[in-house]
Amino acid sequence: MKGRTYLLALMLVVASACGGATAAGLGGGIRRAPLASNAADHWKAAVAAGDAAYAQRGDRAQLELAIQKYGEAIALKDDDWQSYEKLAHAHYLLAYGYVFFEQKPEQLLAAYQKGFEVAQRGLAALSPELEQRLAAGVDLKDAIALVGKDGVGLMYWYATNLGRWGNAQDITVILKYKDRIFNMMSRVLELDPDYFHGAPYRYFGAYYSVAPAFAGGDLDKSWKFFQDAIKAEPKYVGTYNLIAENYAPKKQDAALFDEMVKKVLDAPADIIPGLEAETAIEKRHAERLQKAKAAGEIPL
Repeated sequence: MKGRTYLLALMLVVASACGGATAAGLGGGIRRAPLASNAADHWKAAVAAGDAAYAQRGDRAQLELAIQKYGEAIALKDDDWQSYEKLAHAHYLLAYGYVFFEQKPEQLLAAYQKGFEVAQRGLAALSPELEQRLAAGVDLKDAIALVGKDGVGLMYWYATNLGRWGNAQDITVILKYKDRIFNMMSRVLELDPDYFHGAPYRYFGAYYSVAPAFAGGDLDKSWKFFQDAIKAEPKYVGTYNLIAENYAPKKQDAALFDEMVKKVLDAPADIIPGLEAETAIEKRHAERLQKAKAAGEIPL
């Protein structure tokens, strides 16, 4: 009976976090009741199993296992915002690092969508005040001002998943959510500019390079943010891929493109210890960019 009750709880949380939304965009309010001792033990075990699997995320099966285990954790403890953050990050990595290369657009969109949906629920779990504002119809782009430094990861992975989800569709989708993403990333930049190796700098470097002029595109601002990202963490190779993919074509600088791609391809696998999986993924993206340029798909 306990197993059936647990399974039902898991199904309800997954449906609410990743499926249809209420007016609050949450799929139901956050359950904040304390756990009974046996449920707390199961929750701790699920989190630990998720962390152990995520540590092996260079293996897709282990990354998917981490997603499963973090899902089990939030099914048991709905206000576990830390596991929501881990889950949002894991969905992003699954999409960007694995599904992307399979050329399955629907699966790619679904992975990114799950990422921003669980991040939003995590923000509500973190902040009852934000949850109340969303339930009252306040847009997330405005309610985000209530979130402090603890929510930086949730905000970043929400915005990153949403941005990639929009980019995988068309400009009208990006424009629809532009202000929400911009406000959220601005909040991350304000609270913790060095988060995830200078991540908010990287975002704004890409944003100002690809945005149309009427939406604030500015190559000078783009380059400054990219330089800030490199200063924050020169070993994070994803920055160089973003410059190659977004800035160099807009600048029409083929030499810069080649230089940036080479930096990624030449980087040691353990250039940042603990991020070997991310570095390997960025190398695959660098190879993709190199081939796209050779095929004339990147106009340089």
